[in-house]
Amino acid sequence: MTTFFKGQSGFSILEIVVAFSIITIGLVGVLSLTAQNVQVEYTNKNNLVASQLAQEGLELIRNIRDNNWLVGNSWDNSITPGTYIVDYSGNISSVAGIGEARLQQRNDIGEEDYYWHEASDPDSLFSRLITITQTSPELLNVSCLIQWEDRGQTFQYVADTILYDWR
Repeated sequence: MTTFFKGQSGFSILEIVVAFSIITIGLVGVLSLTAQNVQVEYTNKNNLVASQLAQEGLELIRNIRDNNWLVGNSWDNSITPGTYIVDYSGNISSVAGIGEARLQQRNDIGEEDYYWHEASDPDSLFSRLITITQTSPELLNVSCLIQWEDRGQTFQYVADTILYDWR
């Protein structure tokens, strides 16, 4: 009887175990990198949404100032020092703190999500608090704090601007 493998060397069990271990370590590294990448992507998405919500908050206050000029009111009418919530509809309300500034998310108005302060819609991750301080009769410092929680950790994003009576 003849054997087909006579004189040929093969892999030993030790070589197979080592090769399998190297491949496993490589795959574990790739999978952990993928999981970390998904987590970072989610965090970056929330940071981007927070930065846009903060900019929107500042623009809404700026819009109130500009509308005051258009209707002939004092430029700082209804934007006195204090803490506020404000919506894209121009509604501005005084609040005590960030706990009262939770934004609701509404996504039935079209393709995009909308964030606003309407109790009938479900809460979003984000809260938006506008703080206005007056540094002089012609200047208002406006600060917009966005706060959200993710995986038990609280994140914040702050945007600031200065409004003035340039007319």
